[in-house]
Amino acid sequence: MAILFFVNYLDRVNVGIAAVKMNADLGFSATAFGLGAGLLFAGYTVFELPSNLVLRRIGARRWIAAITFGWGICATATAFIQGETSFYLLRFLLGACEAGFLPGMILYLNDWFPRYHRGRFTALFMLAVPVTVAVGTPLSTLLMDVPAAGFTGWRFMFLVEGAPAVLLAFLVLKLLPDRPETARWLPAGECDALRRTLTAESVSVVRHGRGSLRAALGDYRVYVVAMIGFGISGGLYSLTFFLPQIVAGFRADYGAELSTFHIGLITAVPSGMAAVAMWWYARKSDRAEERLRHIAVPLLPAAAALGVALYLRSPLLVMVAITITTVGAFITLPVWWQLPGLFLTGPAAAGGIGVIAALGNSSGFVAPYLTGWLKDLTGDYRLGMLVIAGFMVAAVVGTLLLGRDPAFRERPLVDVHE
Repeated sequence: MAILFFVNYLDRVNVGIAAVKMNADLGFSATAFGLGAGLLFAGYTVFELPSNLVLRRIGARRWIAAITFGWGICATATAFIQGETSFYLLRFLLGACEAGFLPGMILYLNDWFPRYHRGRFTALFMLAVPVTVAVGTPLSTLLMDVPAAGFTGWRFMFLVEGAPAVLLAFLVLKLLPDRPETARWLPAGECDALRRTLTAESVSVVRHGRGSLRAALGDYRVYVVAMIGFGISGGLYSLTFFLPQIVAGFRADYGAELSTFHIGLITAVPSGMAAVAMWWYARKSDRAEERLRHIAVPLLPAAAALGVALYLRSPLLVMVAITITTVGAFITLPVWWQLPGLFLTGPAAAGGIGVIAALGNSSGFVAPYLTGWLKDLTGDYRLGMLVIAGFMVAAVVGTLLLGRDPAFRERPLVDVHE
């Protein structure tokens, strides 16, 4: 699952490092690039709910294999874009193909791990995100410097980094069991014990939550949880797509001489720090059996740091502030993904998680487009970062709104500590 997510996230965000050269080659403005980068999430939002419902019906193994193959084709095809229209189209199609992957994997984790363990295993899966940025960004810069007949550097990068998804699709069919009952390596006794625990937890969820899709869609908590995700993801996607260009601007702003590879290394540092902290923080949240405080506490300083980052007077201080933002946002992600399982079960989980993921990840369209547009309007990224910091503050407010709901305060009824 983590390998799939590594390739998935790399194919989603490598356009940020490509932009250092691609924008000049194709004549893209910051607004045009931000629109194209964000259009992935338009396709993502439209197809996320139906994709999750299909997964629930036919099983994770076949549907994730189909999703993986589809996004691999679109990612490799990005190597052949010729202008804004083809860029926009392929970004939208890439989002449509991969729409069900992340919410599908969250639903899949809910079918395998009891609540007390789920946060840390979600974090192990989601470690792929900061690791992708930390490792994938320098890798992308290296690929962009490889001489390839008929391809400029960024085209060769898209081609090489998109191909693994096509190959992984066939491994999914062999290695990813749909549920514990179909896993040949899981002894029958352990499978029965796991199923009893998960069933008992579902019963406790129904007492304060929703079991039907219709009820879930009318539950205000679905939309508050989505708002929290919107704020978290908005900060991360703006930085992921535009940080390479911000770092490249250190040359003009501070006189720093940086090669493309150096830009990739500097961009990787905040996510590398986040990768170190993410699993530890999710494990801490599991042990405390608490979620909301573990979201709000790191997210508030993350928002403040993002708001002031580009007003600081040295590149070192800028990167320190951006690192605080990146770590604070990343460590909340696996904790945030535990919220739907506290009040959604059965068909409601499939649909509700799809809606939450669609609305939450719509910030992946709004934030990059807004950041690029404000950069073209004002001449720098400062106002854009302030607005995105405001999204993160709104996410903190959202956690406070959920604080009095018993579904988010009650501990599991089943003792699974042993």
